[in-house]
Amino acid sequence: MPGDSSCPVEVLYDGSRICASNAEEALGLIVEGYRDIKPGPARMQARLALALRARSMVQMLLNAGELFDESMDEQRRILLARQDAPPPRVEVWDGVVPLVLVTSFYRPLGDRDQPRVAGPGQVWWIDPHTSGSLLRTLHQARWLDVTRMEAGSDDQGSPYRNLGSNGAAGYWWRPCEAGVGA
Repeated sequence: MPGDSSCPVEVLYDGSRICASNAEEALGLIVEGYRDIKPGPARMQARLALALRARSMVQMLLNAGELFDESMDEQRRILLARQDAPPPRVEVWDGVVPLVLVTSFYRPLGDRDQPRVAGPGQVWWIDPHTSGSLLRTLHQARWLDVTRMEAGSDDQGSPYRNLGSNGAAGYWWRPCEAGVGA
């Protein structure tokens, strides 16, 4: 039952409702073979692979929106870069289309500086560092829906900015016909 308190982690993904005791268990039901991978670097690689796959899909969907036409040539080059590799280095993101990035490549986890955000720009981070951070940020990027994740189920803070109210929840995927707020 939705809202069942015996289910600390509840995720809606690919048409299914996943009920798990923790974030690791939920990922084991989402990522084929994840449960068979020994905890450690191999599981991190599996989470990174999922983060890159989600980044690719979410960025493609964002690029397909009407706002893409308002992007400048340099912004389009970045938005259309190969999705199976880190994107080109970006100092400041001010594009009207959100830029989806994976935290593993950016400080403090990676070797690149996080881009600053200016103007209408938004950066949507996907963080595969832990199973909880991955589920939480996949939810914020609207790749899946986390309907419940209790604090004890691998819920750690993130050093990456521009999530929450400035993330996917505040973005119009398609402009309203009647205008903002309609």
